Amino acid sequence: LGVLNALHAAKTQWYHFIAIVIAGMGFFTDAYDLFSISLITKLLGRIYYFDALSEKPRTLPPRIAAVVNGVAFCRTLAGQLFFGWLGDKLGRKRVYGLTLMLMVICSIASGLSFGKSPDGVMATLCFFKFWLGFHMLQSLQSILLHKFVDNHLILSFRT
Repeated sequence: LGVLNALHAAKTQWYHFIAIVIAGMGFFTDAYDLFSISLITKLLGRIYYFDALSEKPRTLPPRIAAVVNGVAFCRTLAGQLFFGWLGDKLGRKRVYGLTLMLMVICSIASGLSFGKSPDGVMATLCFFKFWLGFHMLQSLQSILLHKFVDNHLILSFRT
């Protein structure tokens, strides 16, 4: 009860804004990564499965659309389990840096997907999108944020 009263009486400080940004970015990156691909599949079908003789815009074949959409959810589950275990073994700060590096490299690589055929381009895109989403960034951010806020609250109560 004393902690809640102290939180209500505390002035808004810079680390409150930092905590909001960190928590919000973790949620935004995971939500964007999981749900944007279903919107992008329409564009991918029009670009890579284009038929000049047809008047209707093309779409991804159902099997490819299912793989592109399904890979997002499978990788998230696998990444949460793997990086959760790795975070316990190596430390969360180190694994947080590793996941950030993995995200940067794979986001660039997924933007530069290559192949000679449309199916080849979709295969490389799915490969890099799998590794792009194979992380537990939001979970690690919330854990590190919790420690960050606890440390600042403890220091502010001592002063």
